[in-house]
Amino acid sequence: MGEWRQIASSALSAAPRAVIVAGNTGPQSKVVAWTSFAIDTRNSSVYSVANGGHHDYAGNEVNRIQLLDGAPKWTEPRASTQSSQTTDSAEYYADGRPTSRHTYYGAVLNESRNRAMVLGGAQWGNGFALSTMDGFNLGGNDWDAARSYPNVPSEYSASYGAAVTQNRATGDIYVFAGYAVSRWNSASNSWSRVLANGPTYGQYAASAMDTKRNRILVAGGLNNEHGVYDIASNTMSNITFTGPNAGDVNDTGNGMVYDPGLDVYLLRKADAGNTIYRINAQTFYVDTLPNTSGASIPSSANGVWNRFLYVPQLKGVIYFPSYDGNAWFIRTS
Repeated sequence: MGEWRQIASSALSAAPRAVIVAGNTGPQSKVVAWTSFAIDTRNSSVYSVANGGHHDYAGNEVNRIQLLDGAPKWTEPRASTQSSQTTDSAEYYADGRPTSRHTYYGAVLNESRNRAMVLGGAQWGNGFALSTMDGFNLGGNDWDAARSYPNVPSEYSASYGAAVTQNRATGDIYVFAGYAVSRWNSASNSWSRVLANGPTYGQYAASAMDTKRNRILVAGGLNNEHGVYDIASNTMSNITFTGPNAGDVNDTGNGMVYDPGLDVYLLRKADAGNTIYRINAQTFYVDTLPNTSGASIPSSANGVWNRFLYVPQLKGVIYFPSYDGNAWFIRTS
């Protein structure tokens, strides 16, 4: 416990790629181009879904790594749309499947629907912000039909990289954008604005849900957020970080999770090395998590986003800092 370990042969660059498509920086953009992964906590599988976007990479393939395997390796459950059908600057390719995009924080795993979901992002081609929401069927290994889900709220699509958090128990998704809080109700497949004129702008801010208190912390981002949203009361207020590292949980594109074993938020910045910031979920006191053996963890280009993920079955956190390098795991409780 408390020791960073590399997972051998777990670099995404080693994943099969059945279809070769265009892109200025190619498939490395599935990690380096402002992207998130999503975890299925039922079997500890991690997914990369339609990551790429802008003119970096056109591939909308889906990759999966199953962390409980004896020797975890990335696979490709769904190959990319063929290059001849990767329509430039469109929400959907010619085959009806969603475009590649910078996902920012907009990738979640909805276990009740058995879907990997992507919300908005910066599309392949001109990089314009997407309003669409799409689901990848984990059982059928294919995308749901185009426009099976309603468009994301306008304030979310208006600001790249807004905070996104899922209530895994219900599948509901909360987005914090433009000083509003909106919720996608998984049961009814509908969006609603649940709170207007709140204290949190949300762009490029990390967020995570405290499952003990049913509240969501939004931290960092362009406005150095420090807001807490209470789901039951539908209220949001600013809090004060204290402790020796209170000033370190800012920055943009950080990764953050809630660790129920420790009852803390764990935050990872894009810097190289082993540092994990620890935020007490009750008091918001900030220090660092004691750990070892992570001095050689590389920096993460263009942010961490949701590539720092809590794995309940392994009681720790998995981190994917780079495309060509291995994943790193640390048991925390």
